[in-house]
Amino acid sequence: MNAPGLRSLVLTALAGLAGLAVAVPFSPEGSFPQWDNLVLAAVALVCAWRVSRRVPELAVDDRRPWQVLGTSALVFALASFLTGTGLGGSFGDLAAGDALLVLTVLGPTVACALLAVRSHGTRWPVLALDGLAVTVALLVLTDVLVLHRAVSSGAVAGPRQPLVLAYGLYPAIAVGLAGALCTVSTVALRRSATAMLVMTTLLGLSSGLLAIVMVRPGQLFESAADVATVLAMVAGVVAVELAPTRTHEERTTPASAINVVGLVITIGALFGVPVTLVATLLLDMPLPASATAGCAVLIVLLLARMLDRIRASGRIREDLLRSEEDFRGLVEASSDGVAIVDGELRLEFTSPAARTLLGVLDTDPHPVLLDLLHEEDRPRVRLELTAVGEVSPSLHLRVPNADGEPRELEVTHHERPGSGRRVLHLRDVTTRRRRERELERMAFTDHLTRLPNRAMLFQEMAALSAVAGERCLLVLDLDGFKAVNDSAGHESGDLLLVEVARRLQGLLRADDLVARLGGDEFAVLMAGAEEAAVEAAQRVVDVLAQPFRVGARIFSVGASVGLCRVHPGGGQLAFRQADTALRSAKQAGKGCWRVHTEDRVALAAATSDVAAALADGEVQLRFDLIANGDTGILAAVHAHPVWVHGELGVLPAPELWAAAERQGKTAALQHWLLTQACADVVEMDDDLLVAVDLPAGLVHADELPGEVTAALASAGMAPRRLTLFFTEEVLQTSSAALIPALHTVHEAGVQLGLDDYGMGSSLWSQLGRLPLDVVMVDVRNLPSRGDSRRTLQVLGAIASSARMFEVATVAKEVATTEMLVELRTQGMVAVCGPALPTGLIAPQVAALLRHPSSAVVAPITVPRPRAEV
Repeated sequence: MNAPGLRSLVLTALAGLAGLAVAVPFSPEGSFPQWDNLVLAAVALVCAWRVSRRVPELAVDDRRPWQVLGTSALVFALASFLTGTGLGGSFGDLAAGDALLVLTVLGPTVACALLAVRSHGTRWPVLALDGLAVTVALLVLTDVLVLHRAVSSGAVAGPRQPLVLAYGLYPAIAVGLAGALCTVSTVALRRSATAMLVMTTLLGLSSGLLAIVMVRPGQLFESAADVATVLAMVAGVVAVELAPTRTHEERTTPASAINVVGLVITIGALFGVPVTLVATLLLDMPLPASATAGCAVLIVLLLARMLDRIRASGRIREDLLRSEEDFRGLVEASSDGVAIVDGELRLEFTSPAARTLLGVLDTDPHPVLLDLLHEEDRPRVRLELTAVGEVSPSLHLRVPNADGEPRELEVTHHERPGSGRRVLHLRDVTTRRRRERELERMAFTDHLTRLPNRAMLFQEMAALSAVAGERCLLVLDLDGFKAVNDSAGHESGDLLLVEVARRLQGLLRADDLVARLGGDEFAVLMAGAEEAAVEAAQRVVDVLAQPFRVGARIFSVGASVGLCRVHPGGGQLAFRQADTALRSAKQAGKGCWRVHTEDRVALAAATSDVAAALADGEVQLRFDLIANGDTGILAAVHAHPVWVHGELGVLPAPELWAAAERQGKTAALQHWLLTQACADVVEMDDDLLVAVDLPAGLVHADELPGEVTAALASAGMAPRRLTLFFTEEVLQTSSAALIPALHTVHEAGVQLGLDDYGMGSSLWSQLGRLPLDVVMVDVRNLPSRGDSRRTLQVLGAIASSARMFEVATVAKEVATTEMLVELRTQGMVAVCGPALPTGLIAPQVAALLRHPSSAVVAPITVPRPRAEV
């Protein structure tokens, strides 16, 4: 009940009491009008009006008790009006007014009964027995302590005796029934039930006082009765106001609760009877025959209640037994196991499936769980199952098996409160885990040569980034392999590649990683200094120059090798450097090796300071344009940092990040990049989007959300205009905090993009981890072998599948105008690459935006799928 409603009720009560204070002195007995009755009629009408306003706000099936109460208030108002005006006879004359009052006082009792049946599981026979027992007990008490003494003394006699007895017995009947009916109520209705008990008690008090008035007339008792009546009506309105507007869940399964006031009334009445009887015997007081009969009736009712409880207990026991049998049958029939362990992890119960899964012997049905597990799993399982507080709800464990391969189980568990025991649900996931491992192996394995593939190579370079010691990367390409395919067919070419893989594995050390990149390209990641890598490269050239026998034919091919050193966090850079060295070897006549010698990263890190370069403006942003696939209009820019070095020239982003990593300045560079990119784009245009790359192995995940928020706030840029791009190598090489950090910035409105899509896992696997908005595809990495038609088919399939997930597709590194037109016709959301302006500084981008059309390529004029940025 809100504060205005409470104030209104208080004012109603005060107004009624004030009216009584004025009216009672002017309402002597036998005179008309009886102003106090008219005041009561007015208060009853106000209360009925309040109830009628509140009832429509309640659920339909909750209105009936309060409708009965409101109707009773109207009937009471009519009865008071008739009695007050004399139209229904004077008070105590058994006229129409008194008849209506008798009808009125039944309303609260009926309302309590209707409230009682709202409690879940309440049965009418039980309510009737409880109500009758408490009522009879109170009647016995009233008879022994009041009525018998009044009647025997002659105080109650004459024609009013029946009415006096009725008014005197009403408190026992009303309070007894209401107390028994409202002892158990729903949690939501508990306060309303309490208010109803208060109302009934006040009405009983008023009835008792009126009985005294009929025996001994006087304004004191009459005034007290009127005050009790006003307060009772106000309490009824309070009960209605406290009635909750229940939710759908509360309407279907209301929770029950004990009402303290009702419980006190019930216990007091039932215990009061034996106490009164004992006191009567001790004080040698006469016991009326009616009281004796009442005690006999009370005993019969209590016996009936006991029999009902015994029957109910029997039904509950039978239901529990049936439920236990059903549960046991369900557990025993389930292929998943169920087990219960105590505080020492000893098995107290195991279902048949659990005994099979855990290997429990019939000779020892209650072993310690840890004794059944693989030795390596025991400390972890003990820690999980005995930890206090938040623990993982599931775990994996292994059980030794007779065939040698351990059985793998997935276990979900929860503690039974207060029992010190824990319930385990076990499922055999041996086959599933084996398939998962096989799929993982296949994802990182070349299906032809069984060597690690490109994804595994980059993952290994990322995993070794923090390991001390020098490492080198060899990238090799077969010379003359195309002639083998053309002359002998692709099957012979495949067999030749398998033989090349075998020779490479036999040539190098066991801890060196040999990978097939695709086609006739291979790579070797080896530990050691550059001198050792040069020796290995020479051995590769010599061994692969020897003839190969494939079936009945002999082929002579050679190999060209490019090698470079791998620096921490420089996997992508090392691959580009080794590839550059490989091209040098090809240009030198093939069948040789070359070393990438221009290590500008080392020179820059040794001679200059990245922090100083950031402060002096040597680190700048360059922008690649991204055009809308439909209109050709400039829609976004791809920002990347470069180092304009005074001696070494312009160092691109990978070399800048590598130099910053060597000097421990990657955090400062990350902060500068985000802040500067947002600031520059805001100055260029109000709607231009900007994309920023996160570097592999160098992302400071903990600072990323705060730095993104600060950069956007400082520039005053909307979060949707910023896209953070990352590759799968970034996800693999960064800390575990990166995924939550990316979720945080995405929830703030920043877009997320996956770069180099198609070079590793599928879009589906990444969507399960991150809410991607964009994928960027490097058309150079598509396996087209010069077939542009095949490239377009693959790219079209990528764009189509991405659109199903509402993910945009951007094609990058588009080198020719012809490819640009074809890609836009395929439905690319956006395109970028050498066919468009790249490497621009901020003023140049701003000049393009000031162009009247801002178009960087011609609009598409042929029908095509709708694409939007």
